[in-house]
Amino acid sequence: MIKLLHVIAIGALVSSALYAYTIKYETTLEAEQLQKLKGKAQRERDAIAVLKAEWQYLNRPDRLQALADRHLDLQPLAINQIVRVSDIPNRGPKVDSIGRKLADLGLGLPTETPKDRKASGVTTPGGRP
Repeated sequence: MIKLLHVIAIGALVSSALYAYTIKYETTLEAEQLQKLKGKAQRERDAIAVLKAEWQYLNRPDRLQALADRHLDLQPLAINQIVRVSDIPNRGPKVDSIGRKLADLGLGLPTETPKDRKASGVTTPGGRP
């Protein structure tokens, strides 16, 4: 009986050692992955900082003005280009060219439907409304 208790105790000791080893191994792997992620995050922060610096350089007002002068051929604003809203002419009437052509052909008139015939009381030659 005592030998059996010794075997169980040794088995428990070995299994607890294996369990502690697996926890240590998993912890080591997680720590390595954490270090990799920290390194990747730092590289991304550095890349963002580089992009911000490039944007600061490209977005300088003097550089933008020089590019506009060189490529856009803008003219200075003249006084006669400024108008009041009251000086803008009203919009002309909307022209329906297709509707006008249909009206010229006599097709633009409304057609009479059976519902319209019932409402007006007109009967057909067969005596039906």
